[in-house]
Amino acid sequence: MSTYFENSELNYLPMVEALLKNPLNGAQVRIHLTLDTGFQGGVLIPLKTYVKLGLNLAEELKTIGRTALGGRVELRTSRVVVVVDGRRIPCHAYTAVGVRRPLMGREVLKELGLLYRPPHKLGFPALG
Repeated sequence: MSTYFENSELNYLPMVEALLKNPLNGAQVRIHLTLDTGFQGGVLIPLKTYVKLGLNLAEELKTIGRTALGGRVELRTSRVVVVVDGRRIPCHAYTAVGVRRPLMGREVLKELGLLYRPPHKLGFPALG
């Protein structure tokens, strides 16, 4: 698997290189995704990538997402296939105006066997 850490102002971001495929028309694009255990969905991609894949032509109902700060955002939603290290993972693709950094969320990470366990499930005390 092509994974690496990207140095962004000394804050190392876990990254993975993947291929996104439209399951209907075969369009595909290679992309670098930041792993985000706080994102429940499959992949969050820039609108330009979403349209390039033609995902806008087979959209599902829009979804309301919550940001890390609690804000609400309306997300366009479609189906996509993520290919990582030869593994094909069907999932949801989301986008909205202003999305700049592509993310890979828990919907895909779970299928790859990369599970996130909250600190309280590991025996650490709750914060706050």
